[in-house]
Amino acid sequence: MKADTVQAPPADPVCTPGASGVAAAGPVSLAVSRVARLHRIAAGKLLKGLGLYPGQEFVMMHLWEAGAVRQSELIKAVELDPSTVTKMLQRLEQAGHVRRRPDPADRRAVLV
Repeated sequence: MKADTVQAPPADPVCTPGASGVAAAGPVSLAVSRVARLHRIAAGKLLKGLGLYPGQEFVMMHLWEAGAVRQSELIKAVELDPSTVTKMLQRLEQAGHVRRRPDPADRRAVLV
């Protein structure tokens, strides 16, 4: 670039090529990201009032729809790490929200 040539800055720096993160996709993506964050905060407060932790609502919703399922099936359905689901179920069981028991059809498996 010549010294006497001056380029104006882009009109919208949020949408500049090479920008990283959510802002690179533009103002709509940024707005959706902010709404999602606010939703997580609000949902967290509501869940806390029920004695639940964020993420446990997905386990509870699946159980509500499916009824008793094997823990291994629940892990696949919610697409979380088995250790995460185990910890969630321990907390839910301690709070009295779920009950785990051996599957009568296969005593190696656990029904939730």
